[in-house]
Amino acid sequence: MNIYENVVILNPSLNEEEMKSAVDKITDLIKNSGGDVLKIDNWGKKKLAYELNKQRMGVYVIFLFKSPAPVVKKIEDYFKVFDPVLKFMVVKLGKKQIAALPENLAKNVAGIPAASQETASSEQKAGA
Repeated sequence: MNIYENVVILNPSLNEEEMKSAVDKITDLIKNSGGDVLKIDNWGKKKLAYELNKQRMGVYVIFLFKSPAPVVKKIEDYFKVFDPVLKFMVVKLGKKQIAALPENLAKNVAGIPAASQETASSEQKAGA
């Protein structure tokens, strides 16, 4: 399975309940498609660089997940018709990005031997 980072900009006019419901639907889609959500990070309401669907603000939510490659197409197709989503981007993480993940997330990532995890964390400490 590959590791992906998904940035989703949600409509800022949603209330807390609708926001939670939208995040839960995205999480359920990933899990039901054979993926595993590693982390969800809500960055909150931010000003957009340009207007999207007559909105100047957006709520940024970051998903870090692992899944088979065909799941990404399914997620992207869902985002295109899911009204709360203003904009989205899914990025496949490379080996360097995976190695740079915090230690608590790196333990959940399959396919990285423990030795390379230790090497990555010692390189980060040496560079700091």
